[in-house]
Amino acid sequence: MQRDPRSDETLVDICNHGHPRAAAAAFEALYLRHKDYVLRVALRFTPDIDTALDVLQDTFVQLLRCFPPTGEGITLSARLTALLYPIAKNTALTAARKAGRFPSSDDVTPDDVPARPGSNDGDLGRLLALLPPGQREALTLRFVDGLSLDEIAEALGIPEGTVKSRLHNGIASLRASPLLTDFFSSE
Repeated sequence: MQRDPRSDETLVDICNHGHPRAAAAAFEALYLRHKDYVLRVALRFTPDIDTALDVLQDTFVQLLRCFPPTGEGITLSARLTALLYPIAKNTALTAARKAGRFPSSDDVTPDDVPARPGSNDGDLGRLLALLPPGQREALTLRFVDGLSLDEIAEALGIPEGTVKSRLHNGIASLRASPLLTDFFSSE
C-alpha cells in the first residue's frame, strides 16, 4: 500500500471532522505511518514481541477513542509521535507489570524501570544502559526518534529546561565513559 501523502495534521483533522468513511481511511493512514514507531517504543519497555504487539494495538485503540464519536478529537501541538510516545510507553509499562516483569507497587514510576537488555542496538544499547533512566529516555527520544526539545518535553510531561538538562548530563556522562572510547576504537 502506498503511503498517504497528506500530513499528520490533515489526517487528524479528517479524523476529527470528516465523514466516517473518510475518517476511517485517515486513521488507517496514521496507523500505517506510525505503527513501526509505536512498536519500537513498546519493545523498549516490554519483555517480548507478543506483548509489544499487544501494546501497539492498545495504543492505537486509545488514540482512536480520542476521535469522534467517542472522543472530542485531538489538536496536534507537536508531531503525532510526541502524543503516541507516552501512550505507548505507559501501556507497555502496564503490560510488563501485568506480565509480572516489574513490581506492581504504586511506588514504582516509569523512570525507575531499568532498560530492557538488548532494547537498543548492540554497543549503543550498552552505552545508553549506563545512564540513569531519565537521561537515557531523553537521549533516545532526541537522537533515535528525532523529536525536538519541545516535543520531548510534551511526550514526557516535563519542562523543556529539564529536557535540556537531561540531554546535557547524559551526553557529558557518555563522553566521560571509558566505554565510549572502546566503542569508537572498535569501529
